[in-house]
Order: sequence, then C-alpha cells, then structure tokens
Amino acid sequence: MIAAVIQIVFFLLFVCVLLGLYRLARGPSVLDRVLAFDLITTCVVGMIILLSIQWQTTLFLELILVFALLGFMTTVAFVIHLRQTRQRPSPPAGAQTSQTEV
Repeated sequence: MIAAVIQIVFFLLFVCVLLGLYRLARGPSVLDRVLAFDLITTCVVGMIILLSIQWQTTLFLELILVFALLGFMTTVAFVIHLRQTRQRPSPPAGAQTSQTEV
C-alpha cells in the first residue's frame, strides 16, 4: 500500500517538475523564473525524500540538504539583487550623465 502511494506522489512531483521547467523556460519575468527554479528544487527534494523512504536508507540526507540549501540561497540571492536594483537612484528624465576621466 505504501509503495503505491509513494509511486503516485513521485509521479505527481515529476509532473510538477515538468510544469516548473515550462515556467522556467517561458516565464515572462525574472521573478517567474526564480519562483520556477524554487519550485523545481522543492519538488526534487520531495522526490529524493520519497526515494529514501522507499529504499529505506538515510544515505540521501546530505543530498537533500544540498538541494534545499540551493533553492533557499537562490531565492535569497534574488531578493538581495532585487533590493539593490530598487535602491539605486535613477537619473532624472532629462538629465545627461557626465563622465569624468581620471
């Protein structure tokens, strides 16, 4: 019974990864692509956990932690990048920027 449930959930997570890949390739904005990557990493972590349960092993714990950390750090890096780009003052509409030579 548990093996059948694991296989069904594994298939659903695989479909989720495929939908995430579609959004990653087609996303109209960078935010959509970052969220799609986060979705993919979360689904892959779930798939690895299911394999670990099915094979009754704890050898995949390091891999699970690496994938979870990768997804988290990607999201944090994007938020930092977004925050820095929004804090930069944009030049006024009619102003010309002057470049000084050193």
